[in-house]
Amino acid sequence: MNTLLLPCAGAVVGLLFGLGRQVSKPLAEEKSARAINNIEDLLPLHSQHLPQLRQSLASTDARYIRRRTSDETERMWREERRQIVARFLSGVAADFARIERLAVVVASLAPESSKRDEAFRAWVRFRFRILYRAASRWTATGRPLSTAPLVHLTNLVANLSAYAENAMKQLEPPVNG
Repeated sequence: MNTLLLPCAGAVVGLLFGLGRQVSKPLAEEKSARAINNIEDLLPLHSQHLPQLRQSLASTDARYIRRRTSDETERMWREERRQIVARFLSGVAADFARIERLAVVVASLAPESSKRDEAFRAWVRFRFRILYRAASRWTATGRPLSTAPLVHLTNLVANLSAYAENAMKQLEPPVNG
């Protein structure tokens, strides 16, 4: 029994180490967002297009394409859709990186930046990186991706954006009235 337990434990430790390494490695979009100094450039741009993307991915065009066109045309159509999803994923990652940068800037201005705020940002970043990398790899295989991961990623961007907005409101001086 112990001879089987040791290799299994080693495999689990190896998988956890690999996952931790992947999650700790910043996305390319996060690296480019660090160079942005103008606070107005830190707002999300791509996440707002999720409804249009969902509508086009959920359409019944697939049945029509499958029945009425050649295999080559269907393959090209699927590849175009895969590229659109891949570009959207990259755009959402850029949105996330910009919003996270904004949250860090706002936190640096706050007189009492807390460990709880840092932990919240780290937790959201962890979840975003895992889901983003999984969705990107799935999309790269050419298999259709449901809209659920796209919705979840944009929700993470929205959550972080709401957090940054609330932190900015706390920086405002109280209105005497």
